[in-house]
Amino acid sequence: MVGAQGGRGVLLDRDGTIIVDSGYVGSVNDVVFLDGAIEAIARLNAAGVPVAVVTNQAGVARGYYELEDVELVHKHMAAEMARGGAHVDAWFSCPYHPDGTVAPFARASADRKPGPGMAIAAAGALELDLARSWVVGDSACDVGLARAVGASPLLVGSGEPAEPGVTGVASLADAVELILAELATPVAPAAASAFPDHAYGDASWFAGDYAGELTRALATVEEGRFEAAARILDAAYTRGATVFSIGNGGSASIANHFQCDHVKGVRIGTDLLTRVQSLSTNVEILSAIANDIGYDSVFEYQLQSQARAGDVVVAVSSSGRSPNIVRALEWCAANGVETIALTGFSGGPSRELATVSIHVDSLNYGVIEDSHQACMHLLAQYVRQSHMEPAAVESAVF
Repeated sequence: MVGAQGGRGVLLDRDGTIIVDSGYVGSVNDVVFLDGAIEAIARLNAAGVPVAVVTNQAGVARGYYELEDVELVHKHMAAEMARGGAHVDAWFSCPYHPDGTVAPFARASADRKPGPGMAIAAAGALELDLARSWVVGDSACDVGLARAVGASPLLVGSGEPAEPGVTGVASLADAVELILAELATPVAPAAASAFPDHAYGDASWFAGDYAGELTRALATVEEGRFEAAARILDAAYTRGATVFSIGNGGSASIANHFQCDHVKGVRIGTDLLTRVQSLSTNVEILSAIANDIGYDSVFEYQLQSQARAGDVVVAVSSSGRSPNIVRALEWCAANGVETIALTGFSGGPSRELATVSIHVDSLNYGVIEDSHQACMHLLAQYVRQSHMEPAAVESAVF
């Protein structure tokens, strides 16, 4: 289902957010709804906002109650909510804990908050855009989950000062008030802002925010750009054209990695014989051109000798302004060579010159380069699976 809010949804913690946290609630007799919680969920329902519950249930791993008891508690809660005109669209619980005593559940799990597993499952079930959704909970693990998937965290009932980027509220009702107010306020798509924008004293918090920024940045790629780029590459590989990759510095490493994955990776399990060459990898020719002609010509000069009409160039440039990248794209446009540009920041001239521009809206070099690396991988894997039988895709390692 896609809600009326276009992929925006709310992930709710259970104990301490919807019901009283009396410590390992494993029986319907222990369920006590917090004041206003049912009414708050009903307001989200009325606004067409998908609602999922994501709850750690280590009591199962510790042997305090059974998995079936968790399901009975959720059925009871659903019935009580229905009486108040409210409902939860999907329920997710994690019964695992590494210190558990019940063998099947005594292990670590990516589903256990702050791990992203339950949020990712909810996004798949409810077609949520996690980067535009909210996580509402009463503990640090709920904030950690929000950071892990790029969602907005709302911390319920905490008297402690909120961490940067975390909004503290008194109750679920207050959280819903903020969410509905934000949904009612038309806003333009968020422009990239500087990251980090403050000093961090804890690497774990930095890691969580970095992951959130990476998720946000990848989500800014315009719809259809991956499909357009994949079509260009697939057609080039199918007709035996050569694909050249170019880039400077960190982008050069992505250009080189592009050759690796789009030759060795794409061919596994397919009938393709891909022809890919990185023009960033040969220090002898690069330094000779740079020394004798000029660094601005290092890619254009090589393309003049090696590229032909019908070939493809993939240009990786965080700024999109590097003169040698711009000159190469201009030469391609004048000589029948299609181009794919991976850019960041404003995109520079490269964003406009390329046949297809995959632009990542970020102002952080690391985030942009990580995003470009992910784009390189996903294009290789998409083209590869497109040339495989469905059964082979299911059994293959990508």
